[in-house]
Amino acid sequence: MKLFLRLFFVTAAVLLTAAVISCPHEIPPPDNPWQDLSHMEFVSSMKIGWNLGNTLEGHDNNLNPSETAWQSTITTQALMNGVAARGFGIVRIPVTWGNKIGNAPNYRIDETWMARVAEIVGYVHNAGMRAIINIHHDGADSYHWLSVKNEDLSGANKAAIDAKFTAVWRQIAEHFKNTGNNLIFEGFNELHDGSWSDGNTAQRNRINDLNQIFVNTVRAVGGENANRYLLIHGWVTRPSITVSNLVMPTDTAENRIIVGFHFYDPYDFSGSATWNTWGSKVNTGNRNWANEHNVTNTFNSIRNRFVNNNIPVILGEYGAVAQPSATGRAHRLYYMEYVTKAAVDRGILPVYWDNAGFYTGTGTGSEKFGLLNRSNGSAFNSDTADVINVMMRAVNDDYSLSDITPP
Repeated sequence: MKLFLRLFFVTAAVLLTAAVISCPHEIPPPDNPWQDLSHMEFVSSMKIGWNLGNTLEGHDNNLNPSETAWQSTITTQALMNGVAARGFGIVRIPVTWGNKIGNAPNYRIDETWMARVAEIVGYVHNAGMRAIINIHHDGADSYHWLSVKNEDLSGANKAAIDAKFTAVWRQIAEHFKNTGNNLIFEGFNELHDGSWSDGNTAQRNRINDLNQIFVNTVRAVGGENANRYLLIHGWVTRPSITVSNLVMPTDTAENRIIVGFHFYDPYDFSGSATWNTWGSKVNTGNRNWANEHNVTNTFNSIRNRFVNNNIPVILGEYGAVAQPSATGRAHRLYYMEYVTKAAVDRGILPVYWDNAGFYTGTGTGSEKFGLLNRSNGSAFNSDTADVINVMMRAVNDDYSLSDITPP
């Protein structure tokens, strides 16, 4: 019996030692498997992303957020498993905080709402993907508290916004201070004054000011926030304004700022579906700007300003809505492959805008950006499966833009 026990313990020790030695090569660190990547590798390794749109940012006109205000499905682990299975590496989770934020001076965030945000972030991480959370419709068109209208750029109005903005990000950072860099914070979404214009100098400078407050606030909380990747934007996330006016914030962490922008050119095709064709082969006259050259020129400007200067970039929203006609469907596939490939080739991470809007055979495709069933992450139908296929081809296959044949 003693000999048997001795052999048993020796054998167990050998096996345990072997397991300990092999584990670091087989199992990544539990919460930060990408810690050894450079900042540029960190972003490029995600390949392509997907937005959980019209969900946690949904709200009524009084800014009461609700997960099912704009779509009817509660988010589950099954959805995120399906998103990962389709080939996506990151999920952007837009969040409206709205009336879940308490009154001054503490602006305490509702614990249940914060916990739900954290739960969905957990679903994303469990599926092996990274996540982005933000402040979303709190700043929509400057209708609500996060305003960049001219009257809110100075004095008591500005001070009140700064205090609330700081308090909200401090609490988010505190809640996630032990979550590693598989979670990215995005300061805000598409801030503008309601006009969708290029803004004035004071307004564009205010965006830079808010970016700096965001970075300072998150870093001051400490924990994983001291080294967390942070996503910032220029005025209204417009590429041209981002290139010309964005000032990179000073940061206590090195190489941890990511620049973001959005792209829906031309919205008549990509969003409203009032056009059913796209590209230089078909767009003439007053449409002749809405073509392949617009895509490459825009993305080249982003690459030259940021990527070529060792600053990673995320295209946080883009897409093309459903098109009812066969011609429209063919051009949708062409647009989606071309835009995705143009971004990836320039070192830009594309993140598709899925708003759970699905075309079911009647009406137009306006605002029907939906790709995935919200129950399990499968393709909604054969048309959306085709869109996913061309996006993944653009991300994963080795070919050039000139190899994409227009309809």
